[in-house]
Amino acid sequence: MPPANYAVHVEARRQDNTGYTLLRLGPYTQTWLASRDADRLNTNLAGKAATVIPGFTLTAKGAPFDVSDHESHADPYDADVTALLADAVAEVNA
Repeated sequence: MPPANYAVHVEARRQDNTGYTLLRLGPYTQTWLASRDADRLNTNLAGKAATVIPGFTLTAKGAPFDVSDHESHADPYDADVTALLADAVAEVNA
């Protein structure tokens, strides 16, 4: 099996460009898989990205997978990535 080199990060940003990474997904073994999930998340956020977490805009994008930081990533396989995002948002809004 090839090494896992790809990830998806969902970032929460304010207008002044400060923010944080809300959710990390990975590892992905192929870039098209990471891109597909990032597109799914961005489609899910379209039109409501600014209201999911007030004051922040959420964006999903591909990123390199850092093996040394693997514990901070949620496993995207056998999971619904939109449900993982909903859980991460619920934690912030709790």
